[in-house]
Parts: sequence; C-alpha cells; structure tokens
Amino acid sequence: MTESSSELPELSLEHLHRLTDDKGLFQHARRTTPYRKEGYCTDDNARAVIATAWYYARNPEPEALELFKIYLAFTLSSQNGDGSVKNLMGPERRWLKNEPGNDALGRVLWALGVVLAEPPSPIYLTTAKDCFDNLIRCAGKQYQKGKAYSILGMSEYLKRFPEASDIKKQMETAAESLIAEYEENKSADWQWFDGALTYDNAILPYALFVAGAKLGNKYIEVAEKTCEFLLANTFNGDYFSFIGCMGWYKRGGAKAKFDQQPIEAASTVMMLRAAYDTTGNDRFLTLQRKAFDWFLGENDLHLPLYDSKSKGCHDGLMSDGINPNEGAESTLSFLLSLLAIAERAKKQV
Repeated sequence: MTESSSELPELSLEHLHRLTDDKGLFQHARRTTPYRKEGYCTDDNARAVIATAWYYARNPEPEALELFKIYLAFTLSSQNGDGSVKNLMGPERRWLKNEPGNDALGRVLWALGVVLAEPPSPIYLTTAKDCFDNLIRCAGKQYQKGKAYSILGMSEYLKRFPEASDIKKQMETAAESLIAEYEENKSADWQWFDGALTYDNAILPYALFVAGAKLGNKYIEVAEKTCEFLLANTFNGDYFSFIGCMGWYKRGGAKAKFDQQPIEAASTVMMLRAAYDTTGNDRFLTLQRKAFDWFLGENDLHLPLYDSKSKGCHDGLMSDGINPNEGAESTLSFLLSLLAIAERAKKQV
C-alpha cells in the first residue's frame, strides 16, 4: 500500500544513529542492523556531514551535533598529505590499500563546503577551510561525478568567501570539463555527458545549474538540456522509474528497469530544486515532489522504500520487491531528499 504523499514523513536521525558507532557510519546493514563486517567509507560519512549539518540548521538538537562531530572527524581523517583522500576503512578501523577508483574527494569537498556555509558552530570554520584548501588542488584529477560534487562544494565555499577568485576559477574549470564532455557526446537523441546513464545521474545537471548561478547562462543552458533528457528517460508522466543498476542504460541499448536505487531519487530531488531556483518554472517544483514520492511508493512496484518504523530507507527497488536492508547510502539519500523538500516547503510558508 502506498503511503500518503500529502504530508511529509517525520524528519528523524533514528536509523542513522543506529548505523553509527564512535568511529563513524557503517556502510551496510542487514535489515536494520549494522553489518560491521563491511566497515566504513568516506563517501557515506561525508554525505552524513551534509545531512547532519542541514538537519542541525533546522533542528539544533544535541544528538544531531554529536553525530555531526563523529562524521566530520571521520571525514577529516580521510585526507592524505598530497591532497587526495582515502575511502574504505575495514571493521578493524584500518584504511584499506589499493582501493578502487571512487568519488570520495568530491564528496568530501561538498561536505566541507556545507560546513563552511552552515557550520553548527564557528569553531569548525578554520579546520574545514584548511582541509578544503588542501584538497581542492586535486579536484581536477577526478572522474566526472567527482567534479560535479566538487562544484557543489565550491558553491558552498563561496557562500562563506564570495571573493575567493581562485575557487571561482576552479569551479569554472570543473564546469568547463563537464561542458566539454557533453559537447563530445551529445547528439539529437542523446543529450548527455557520456555514452551511458549509470549511477547518480542527476548530480551532473544539478552541478551545472549551481555553477550557472555563479558563472553564467552558458552552464544553465546545458543543465536544462541534460535535465530534460534525464527526465524524459526517468519520468513516465505519472511517477519516476529510475535507471536500474542491473545493466544501466547504454546509448543504443535497452534501459535496465531494476534495481532502482535511492541515490537516484535524491540527486533528482536536488537537481529539480536547483532547476526551479534557476528558472522559476513551477513544473520543476511539481516534479521535485514526484521524485521524492518515489520513496513513499510512487514507483513501478507501488511499494514504499521509506520505513516509517525504523525511520530508515530500504536499499533498492528490485524486480521482485523491496531490498530488505537499510544501509547508509539509502538512508542518507532519503534524509537529504526530505531535507531539500522540507526546506522548499519552509520557504513557501
């Protein structure tokens, strides 16, 4: 049964707290129990910094601050002296070696930018700025999505330091890189940055909407084209059906319907908020709520991924039902989406 989408669910850190120990946020869960064997990752702890900072800005509760401190400490500990970051930490609390390529650096920059823009306390500003300034020198070495996360971080940084011309230049370089990849891959029927729609797709147009707000309409034009292309391939007129991870959607191929993952809904919610903020088009605001309602059961199986009992989020929509596990990425995706929707609702009051 689909949960009512007329009211927003409760904003709660209950399940996030359940997945956290004194070191950081565990990556995975077996149902609602932390699966400690899989350890921690910087990706999730950086996203948790963003979620708890945004939460604390709305609800300055001691629990939120304590969780924020844990996630920030983990995130800060991930940095290397050369401006790179480590991502995977085993259950014995040692960083893993020879880890696969990842987007952790971009997510750390985004998290630190949020701390600079909305610090729970001014005492975090110096440390966050020093770490950001150390890591930004490696921003150009990242994969496509990492550059997008970095743009979001730089935008937040500029809210605190609007005259930071070096950061504006770095943002322009990253945005130009995305534009170049779009120009290289686009065609009349394929308005995208490469040859496939894979994971966290909406983060790319989202980053360009954000860059355009700081740098000009050139980036907004590409953001709108790629946003519309993504919507055409994920919104069926009634509800969102995101690209599944069991095969993705390669140019000229068939779209994978499952497994659909909460991260897609989260970045779509944030992309559509940025699209609305940039254009003022109410259609994007309506679609933003539709993207959020995917969590509540407005999806291919008409089943809610949000767990109203645990206050967590299931790990995916599979062909035969809901993934019963409620890990960190999924729960953070839900929380970040709810925070974005709640912020918009607050502004409309």
